[in-house]
Amino acid sequence: MTSRLEVPKELLARYATSAPRYTSYPTAVDWEKDPAKAFQPASYADRLSTAAEERSDEPISLYTHVPYCAELCLFCGCNVQISRSDERRERYLKAVDDELTFLESTGIHRRPVQQFHWGGGTPTSLTLTQLERLFTSIMSRFKFTKGAEVSIEVDPRVTTHEQVELLCKLGFGRISMGIQDFQPDVQKAIKRVQSEEQTRSLIAASRAAGMSSVNVDLIYGLPHQTRASFRETVEKTIDIRPERVALFHYAHVPWMKSHQNAMDSEAMPGAEEKLDIFADSIAAFSQAGYVYLGLDHFALPGDELSLAAENGSLHRNFMGYTTQRGREMVSIGVSSIGEVDGTYVQNIANEPEYVALTEERGYATYRGHTMSATDKLRRDVILELMCNGRIDKLRIQRDHGIDFDETFALELQELEPIAADGLVKLEADLIQLTDIGQVLMRNVAVPFDRYMRERKARGDGTQGTFSKTL
Repeated sequence: MTSRLEVPKELLARYATSAPRYTSYPTAVDWEKDPAKAFQPASYADRLSTAAEERSDEPISLYTHVPYCAELCLFCGCNVQISRSDERRERYLKAVDDELTFLESTGIHRRPVQQFHWGGGTPTSLTLTQLERLFTSIMSRFKFTKGAEVSIEVDPRVTTHEQVELLCKLGFGRISMGIQDFQPDVQKAIKRVQSEEQTRSLIAASRAAGMSSVNVDLIYGLPHQTRASFRETVEKTIDIRPERVALFHYAHVPWMKSHQNAMDSEAMPGAEEKLDIFADSIAAFSQAGYVYLGLDHFALPGDELSLAAENGSLHRNFMGYTTQRGREMVSIGVSSIGEVDGTYVQNIANEPEYVALTEERGYATYRGHTMSATDKLRRDVILELMCNGRIDKLRIQRDHGIDFDETFALELQELEPIAADGLVKLEADLIQLTDIGQVLMRNVAVPFDRYMRERKARGDGTQGTFSKTL
């Protein structure tokens, strides 16, 4: 997509609504809440054991959450803890080791790991010794496939070149870092002052140490951003030439993250300017040779994500877009969310409780959701749309044993006005997003979300639950 997007203002007003980002389906807010039907944390060990026994040769994804940051960025929506206490980190690492011991007892550690990611927080808030100890603790339990994707999130403001060299030595091959925006006034407004020199220096050090891939995050919709100023940020990013770029739409959810109230919402760009910013960015990255993967991701042509998009194997999970389609994901650490044996599971989000629970029983899972056949069908449909920009009706029919048009008669009816607005093309055997539909794909996915339909029927709406699509 390299041409300019021209969207009528009345269309913007209609589609600048709230909707899920669909890193999972059902979304976490829609997990079963009825105590009689809800997932029981005590069954987590059995789920893991079943996954270990029945799919012993299938690779899994592994995620580890390190929650600590030196200071709080005002735009942040992650589960973070602001602390410089080494004693606190030591207690947490002990708790993670307890959780790893529990996982090992279920047998899940015998399945090969194809994808391994550390997120946060800022994992490099750990010392060199702590980084190595945590990595060794995991590697001593799990076996990794040859060529496994091993990645980590870092903060250029606190990550040292020595840490990068250690990470490469340990086996990390991809490094991900936030830029958000290079403009000083934007950085001050979001309390994320990070010089261009810091960013470039860390990326150069990462490449020199042997990192094979660099991912950077940009965010649009922040205070004081303009179409012209963000274009400069994009140009500088292109000059750095990271292998991957995530261009996120800022999720302003102060009712969930109270610290976001400290930002000047009046200084944030409106829906029309945000669309211009995004359209400019798509054009700029495309003209620079990047492949637009959909929603908020770009990658260079030879990158694994681009290749996966080309062959139809791109996937989306709690870590965003990934090449690991269909992989179960075991997640470790406070607030982490995994998917095992057809069930989503989440650890407690409170750090002291996480430490206490892992010490007491070895795991800190406190809620989850076992997917029904309907959940799996609708997840497959939504993922097709979010990952490939289309829905192959015949594939869905074959995989799930249904008649697509009959099963989704109401949804197809609801898509007709969306198609009339130019977001999607409805064909006999295919539902295809248009260019503007790629930008508003969350809106196109909503008709297939039965939980959204039930919420609207109850009069719950989406305001206060999900972020704006524009």
